[in-house]
Amino acid sequence: MTDEIKNDDDRKLFVGGLPQEAKDTDIKEYFSTFGEIENINLKTDPNTGRSRGFAFVVFENADSLTAATKQDAHVVKGKKVTCKKAETKQGKIYVGKLPAEGVTDEDIQKHFATYGAIAEVVRPIDKTKNDEPKNFCFITFEREETARTLVKEGQTSINGHEVAIKKVTPKENNRGGFGGGRGGFGGRGRGFGGAGWGYPDPYAGGYGGYGGGYGGGYGGGYGDPYAGGYGGGWGGQQQFGEGGAGGKMRGGPRGRGRGRGAAPY
Repeated sequence: MTDEIKNDDDRKLFVGGLPQEAKDTDIKEYFSTFGEIENINLKTDPNTGRSRGFAFVVFENADSLTAATKQDAHVVKGKKVTCKKAETKQGKIYVGKLPAEGVTDEDIQKHFATYGAIAEVVRPIDKTKNDEPKNFCFITFEREETARTLVKEGQTSINGHEVAIKKVTPKENNRGGFGGGRGGFGGRGRGFGGAGWGYPDPYAGGYGGYGGGYGGGYGGGYGDPYAGGYGGGWGGQQQFGEGGAGGKMRGGPRGRGRGRGAAPY
C-alpha cells in the first residue's frame, strides 16, 4: 500500500524571510524557474491575515527541489530569502474499536506497516483489569502524509475486525507548564528543569500518563486532541502536576500543580 500514498516530503521547500507584501503569485513566479510547482502554502496570521514571512513550496518533481537548494541566493520581491528542504514531519493517528481478542499488537504493527514506516505504536493497558490492553492505540508514522491518508480512509480491517481511524494533532497557541495526568496506565506526571515547555500526556485524555518540560524560557504545551483544555503554567526547579491530560495546569515556581481535565469524548 506504500506506493499508493504520494509523499511530498522529498519535494517540499521551506522559504523564510519573505517580505510582507509577497503573495503566492510572487513566490510561484520565482520558484517556477526551478520546475513545475504542485502547490504553495504561504503562512498567514489567522487573526490579521498578514503574512508570517514564510511559506512551503511543493514541486512536482524532487529534482526541482534539489536544483533550488543548490542555489545559494534567492530573491523574491526584491528581498533575499532563505531556502532549505523542509523537515519531514511525523504523523500520528488514533485507532479505536480494537476487539478484546483476535488482534494482537503484532497484528496492528504488521497491518499499518504496509502503509508506511512506523516510528512508534502505543497501546495503553488497563491496570484495573490485570494490565489488559485497552480497545484503542496510537500509531506514529515517520511521514505525516501516511497518517493523513489513513485519516481520510477513516477505517480499516485487521483480521476481519473493522477499526476506526482518527486524526491526532497537538493543540496550537497553548501556554504550557509542567504536569501530567493520572489514569489507567500513567501515574503522576513530573517536570524537571527551568521554566520551559511542558507536555501533558500526549496519548490519552482522561487515561493519564506523563508529562514534563525541559529547557529555559516560558513555554507552551500540547493538550490531548480529544480532551478539553490545555497545559499551562510556569515551571521552576522542579514541579509536580496532577490533573487530567489536556487539563489546565497551573503551579508556582516550586509548588504543586493543580489541574482540570476533560473526558476524551
